[in-house]
Amino acid sequence: MNILLSGWQALVDYLTIARVISLIIAFFLSGAISTFMSKGAVMKYFGPNAKKYISYAIASVSGAILAVCSCSVLPMFASIRKKGAGIGPAVTFLFAGPAINVLAIIFTFKLIGTEIGFARVTSAIVLSIIIGLVMSILYQKGEEIDPNENMFNIQEENERTWWQNLIFFIILLAILISGVKHPILTIVFFVTLVVVLFLYFKKQELLNWCSETWILAKKIVPLFIVGVFIAGVLTAIIPETFMVKFVGNNTIGSNLIAGVFGAFMYFATLTEVPIVNSFMELGMNKGPVLALLLAGPSLSLPNMIVISKVMGIKKTLTYICLVVLLSGVVGLIMGNLVFY
Repeated sequence: MNILLSGWQALVDYLTIARVISLIIAFFLSGAISTFMSKGAVMKYFGPNAKKYISYAIASVSGAILAVCSCSVLPMFASIRKKGAGIGPAVTFLFAGPAINVLAIIFTFKLIGTEIGFARVTSAIVLSIIIGLVMSILYQKGEEIDPNENMFNIQEENERTWWQNLIFFIILLAILISGVKHPILTIVFFVTLVVVLFLYFKKQELLNWCSETWILAKKIVPLFIVGVFIAGVLTAIIPETFMVKFVGNNTIGSNLIAGVFGAFMYFATLTEVPIVNSFMELGMNKGPVLALLLAGPSLSLPNMIVISKVMGIKKTLTYICLVVLLSGVVGLIMGNLVFY
């Protein structure tokens, strides 16, 4: 009974008015990205004839642009592989997509802190490119390339200019940052947003935005609530000495343990944030925390099964080993150089 009460208390402590408002704004921002960002403009850079440096660059930040999660990235990964995307950019996309999901990054900053938030974003981008390049070096020679670039040309209509879209997203981001701490600024930004929507957006676009936001919230909020509840339960049942013993310091062993744990556990979108936060409260070192945040969203047992069907067993095992090993190495390096 006390364990269940710990889970309930975690929900009560977490779901403050300020956090609920931040959550709502974050969902609207993510819904806007999903609705108004040009997916066609992104996907065309994964074609077999695209310049590789552009493919890797776009793939490494695609999670923020496409607002993909660990579940939706798999069919997209399978699709671009089937259409002829090189294994390097495709794997970069596979890793980076869920690793820098907008909602996950926002709540890493909000709940775990700015230091680990920045480390997660930058490390995920760099690591995704390294993993993609290594996979390309190892397996690109055996690739069968379909040169039909037209399969990647997805046309999307957008009557607004790039700067109008940029202003819209900057205002949304400003509202998220100001939040409830600066109510006057938030009101000013909100009024500005209303003006921008009135001037540049059609009614149907706004309805589509609300619909996409609702779809995201419907999928993720229940999982997130479960994640917060589980985090409270874990805090109650895991002894602090256990956490300190295995991942309480910044060694290569503790970082690899965190990487392996993250790789084989299933973290639904956003649930890794409250769970990892509870591990930190129990004594988990920041280096292993980063290793877990890097490996966790990109891998899980269900994820591995799907990837193996797309890439084959050998390539999948290589990918898993690269993710676990490099996540552990990055956690160790950042723990020694940045987290202290």
